[in-house]
Amino acid sequence: MDVPKRKMFGGLGYFMNGNMVCGIKGDQLIVKASAETVAELLQEPGMGYFDYGGKQMKSWLQAEPEVLDEDNLPRLLAICRGYVLTLPPKEKG
Repeated sequence: MDVPKRKMFGGLGYFMNGNMVCGIKGDQLIVKASAETVAELLQEPGMGYFDYGGKQMKSWLQAEPEVLDEDNLPRLLAICRGYVLTLPPKEKG
């Protein structure tokens, strides 16, 4: 599956079926997840709500670089991918 990227939130966003899956801003990973998973991930060190323009994005988290190791990074990317694949595709508009 093609995973295009484009500039988003002052960094890069990666997309599947027209939905943003995850992003990179500086040295942080921007994570998209379900409400239940967001609540679980917020309990982990190095995870917090993604803040953009002074507003916390409720289904977006940011992972600090110290938690993006060889085990956790693939896990977080799998969470993003799994969630976005449950969403309806977005048409280009």
